[in-house]
Amino acid sequence: MHYLFLFIGVCLFLETLGAQQVWKISDQERDIQIDGFTDDWQGVPALTLSPESSGLRVTGEFEADDVKVGLRGLWNRDNLYIAVHWQDNIWDITQVTRREAVWVTPDRRRRDRMLFFDYLKFHIREADYDFTFWLTPRMDDRGPFQWHRLLEGLKGMERASTSPVITGRYGDEGATLEIMLSWRELKIKPKPGTQIPLVLILADSDLLGTALEFKLDRLKSLEWQGRLVLEGVPR
Repeated sequence: MHYLFLFIGVCLFLETLGAQQVWKISDQERDIQIDGFTDDWQGVPALTLSPESSGLRVTGEFEADDVKVGLRGLWNRDNLYIAVHWQDNIWDITQVTRREAVWVTPDRRRRDRMLFFDYLKFHIREADYDFTFWLTPRMDDRGPFQWHRLLEGLKGMERASTSPVITGRYGDEGATLEIMLSWRELKIKPKPGTQIPLVLILADSDLLGTALEFKLDRLKSLEWQGRLVLEGVPR
């Protein structure tokens, strides 16, 4: 019986590994201006997060055209560049600081406050490394809002790091963001073939102006889990 449970556990583990997604990011062959315009990203394949995307963990009930985010990435020896095209039928944007990031529900449960609004989370986590980055799009003259945290070592000691460079714009076709993350600030040494465990969470709120306790039963989010793989020979 012991061996049976061990066999089942190994099968489930392998199934989990097989289910993980891969986001391949090519080396930078063009100049990227962090200005919020994404015209210079033409031809770069996009990773799409939407209720219709396969391989995502879906929480809550989504309707057609609720939300769609396209992510594109490039890298060089110094930086990781990410372009975001964010479409949403109802925007619910607010600034949540790191100090306010945890909300305690009326029944004393701890929840991420960002999940109650329109937020995107990048989370890189290994045994001795934990990088968390939450951000919103820019809406009119508000945002983009963001906070980040880097923990290193088995004890999770916090390391000082500067904020990512972010520029956002908003128009009739949705919101765009350009992000530059420094490898030095991330404490990651990039090279072709590097594989970075990554979790992406897209929170979508359609309840603008509603108190958090009334949003609790209507939270919606999409989760992508996999590996970010660096390809090519960077400049």
